[in-house]
Amino acid sequence: MEAMTAVALPGSGKPDFHNLVLSCNRDGMEALRKGQSKAAFEQFKYAEAILIANQAESGTSLAAVTCNNLGCYYKKVGKLHGALSYLRRALQMEMDLGTDEGTLAGTHLNICAILSKLEKHDKAVQHAMQGLELIDRKTSSADPAEVPADDYAVLAIAYHNVAVERDLLHEYDKAAAAFHQGFEVAKRCLGEDHPLALTLGRNAEAVLQKSQRMTKVNPNTATARKPTKDGDLERFTSGLTESSTPSLPEGPSRLRRNWSPEFDA
Repeated sequence: MEAMTAVALPGSGKPDFHNLVLSCNRDGMEALRKGQSKAAFEQFKYAEAILIANQAESGTSLAAVTCNNLGCYYKKVGKLHGALSYLRRALQMEMDLGTDEGTLAGTHLNICAILSKLEKHDKAVQHAMQGLELIDRKTSSADPAEVPADDYAVLAIAYHNVAVERDLLHEYDKAAAAFHQGFEVAKRCLGEDHPLALTLGRNAEAVLQKSQRMTKVNPNTATARKPTKDGDLERFTSGLTESSTPSLPEGPSRLRRNWSPEFDA
């Protein structure tokens, strides 16, 4: 997603800690990607300490990025409650600052992934839906040819996470509809061979089969071979029209059951 840019401090003689905070966040995320958890933690906590020492910056975008990255760190090391605390702080700061819709969507999806791991699926699906609404609004309001492929990937991921939570809530038809809609977005905007498209397509088929099996157990439960429409998703149309044909990016190297976009500086 978008990288933060340093903001120069007015006047001379004042330390430009903005660049230092950004550098700590960048180095921390790089260490986290390499599996160097201790080094990542030290970088993020140093950035946090700098911000605490400069209280005027405690509610800025730098603080939001640092909280978001600390949330990603705690998620990575399995400390889910710590991750949730930092991500909620990041989300509140981002909303107060009027942060762009793509960043807000990513934070909602990160929170969704944490809540899912904590088996709070009713709350997780709410954050997934909020993330979907935000990224759909961002992509649908722009010229499709100018929408970054990363935004369409986040859109597909949002559908995926909605579908996963619907499945875990035993709402199989709604899960299949979300998987199918995400599959259409990924296929059209990222390419039919993109890992997201392949996974969403497989998952849609698997949930449909699960729904059919449940119908055999309970004949009174309505089902259909194709995904039924989900009224909650009907208002989302970005990436589902013929005009949505951005340049196709290289796909991610590995997939996860429930993606959560990680943000760095």
